[in-house]
Amino acid sequence: MVGHTQYDFSGETAIVTGSTKGIGRGIAAGLADADANVVVNARSASDVESVAAQLDQRGAGRAVGISADVGSIDDIDALVDGAIDEFGRIDLLVNNAAVWPEEDSLVDSDVEQWDHTMNVNVRAQYYAAKRVARHMIDEGIEGCIVNHTSQAGDRRTGPFGLYGISKTSINGLTWRMAQELAEHGIRMNAVSTDVTETAQLRHEAEQTAANDPDRTPEEVLRARGEQRPLGRLGQPEDLADAVLWLASDRADYVVGDTVRVSGGGNLE
Repeated sequence: MVGHTQYDFSGETAIVTGSTKGIGRGIAAGLADADANVVVNARSASDVESVAAQLDQRGAGRAVGISADVGSIDDIDALVDGAIDEFGRIDLLVNNAAVWPEEDSLVDSDVEQWDHTMNVNVRAQYYAAKRVARHMIDEGIEGCIVNHTSQAGDRRTGPFGLYGISKTSINGLTWRMAQELAEHGIRMNAVSTDVTETAQLRHEAEQTAANDPDRTPEEVLRARGEQRPLGRLGQPEDLADAVLWLASDRADYVVGDTVRVSGGGNLE
């Protein structure tokens, strides 16, 4: 590996939505390790309190948990207001929380599923960004907002259904809102994932292995990773590294862009 990087987020405060497990937790942990104050978020109060207590031990900053369902506008208001009450300011918002619809088919899915997917995956990112951006502008904070998108938002085919449409929407949100915020010194960008090892992916591997007794979940996961051009699955830490870079002064001329953290999966 060429070069080595360390980040210092001392005195900075970050909200990471959907951060009690998987990619969100990896991002929150990376920020905690870099000494940021971190607001851990999920719907479950017990989960956010538990994870915040663990992350609070990792760096010089503080970690607190604020439970909120980002599908609810009122809950997003409470999350943002709670973060400001706790730390006095917000320097970074990572819009990570998302849902994967149960039905891939656009013909077979219903309008209720459309509404739920768009509320959590799109409206929540827009509204949280709007609230945090207003705070940053009013307080003169030249902060950062990082949205979580996906290769599913780029691809025009494949069984991605409502999820793919929601991520295509996030791509558009990032381009257009970034231009508006840039004049205030606020940088909005996105990180895009492909196949990342999370609890959801492990569950899928366990289901596959259950139907194929000659393979273990670990073998299923390893095989999926070997299909990537880089030869391995993505890890939550890979996404954390991208977020840390985008939010740092090393990326202070990067605006409205998408960093694809996919092990080369974006090339397929």
